[in-house]
Amino acid sequence: MRASGLDPAGLSVQDRWVPAAAVADLLEQCAISSGREDIGLRLAERRRLANLGPLSLVVREEPDVRSAIRTMTRYEHMYNEALHTRVTEHAAIATIRPSLDLGGPGETRQSIELAVGIWHGLLRGFLEPTWHPLEVRFAHSAPHDVTTHHRMFSTHVSFDQDFDGILMYTTDLDAPNRDVGPPRCARTRSK
Repeated sequence: MRASGLDPAGLSVQDRWVPAAAVADLLEQCAISSGREDIGLRLAERRRLANLGPLSLVVREEPDVRSAIRTMTRYEHMYNEALHTRVTEHAAIATIRPSLDLGGPGETRQSIELAVGIWHGLLRGFLEPTWHPLEVRFAHSAPHDVTTHHRMFSTHVSFDQDFDGILMYTTDLDAPNRDVGPPRCARTRSK
């Protein structure tokens, strides 16, 4: 952690911002030292909507997937200043394209896979646990072992593409948000 510019003691402080470039470098160094090219995806598998903190409470109340995504992208700067997600729709296909701005050069393979993997997991939470996108694309080359990629994304994953992201039907965006919280009950007063 220190080699990447992070103070291990400082990570125990909640809600503390850490430099995105240092985190990206740490993920890359972990992948190299462990010999695991899928560190970003393995971390993504452990993330849940609740990891977004108070924003997750708002997102859970959105009625449909489109609204949930819109809220997340609108407020993503509150949980990650380096992440920028663009959602586009064309010819019945929606594309979710996360990108990172580290403020300078740096390797982002693991961070991008983490971001795409988190989006994929959130979409499965909003839709169905068995939901799969049309395709998941990565601009980087394929790792030697694609087992984790196929486990997460089925066989709908491709590499050496022109962007990183998730392709899905626009009708999925109109689906009700399965992750919506329980209905609120009104209080009544007895007389």
